[in-house]
Amino acid sequence: MMDTAKPAKPVFSPEELTLIQPAIRRAFQEASGREWIAFLLIEPQGAEAGVTSGALFVERQKLHVVVANHHTLVAKTSKELARVRANPLYSIQGSGGVVAFEPPRFGLGTKANWSGGHRASASELILDHTAFLSYLTHATSRETPVRALPPSREQGQAESQSFSDGRSDQGASRDETTLDRLQGEIARLKQQLSEKDLEIGRLKAELLRSYPKP
Repeated sequence: MMDTAKPAKPVFSPEELTLIQPAIRRAFQEASGREWIAFLLIEPQGAEAGVTSGALFVERQKLHVVVANHHTLVAKTSKELARVRANPLYSIQGSGGVVAFEPPRFGLGTKANWSGGHRASASELILDHTAFLSYLTHATSRETPVRALPPSREQGQAESQSFSDGRSDQGASRDETTLDRLQGEIARLKQQLSEKDLEIGRLKAELLRSYPKP
């Protein structure tokens, strides 16, 4: 999700996800521990093309997601498009936002990524993907339906136990809601810092471009 847009919008459309998922999965299976996986999506729009590009890599058991261009329009014949083809981390005019994740508690931070050069920075998200997958597994198990016991003398006891468990689940749900709110606030503050980092980077790039060339 690019969080500076109001409202936030997904990095990939459903059609793009369908296209990119098999390739990303295959690339991770083939990549070594030191390799990055780069992606580049080009959507023709007349004489222009919409460009989305970036990279993914795993470092210290955490997934890093880098978005350099997000549906950026550029002429098909421009040198900028050629530069992105050569290096998907090359950012034409910045990522257009800061990469975020939902639920926010699995995002460990964002930062500017200058791997594509110093004209503009990409946005990099550090994601605790292992914890997120564990969360999905437990969420799925909690949603598994439970069959009712047949009517019997023990039914009253079973209903009493179910009511007790329900109260416990509600308490846990409130705790999770409070935790989500606090972690969401922390994530929001981190993203504000990232946005300021991006702005500093943009100003730095403008300053460098203003220097007279030798």
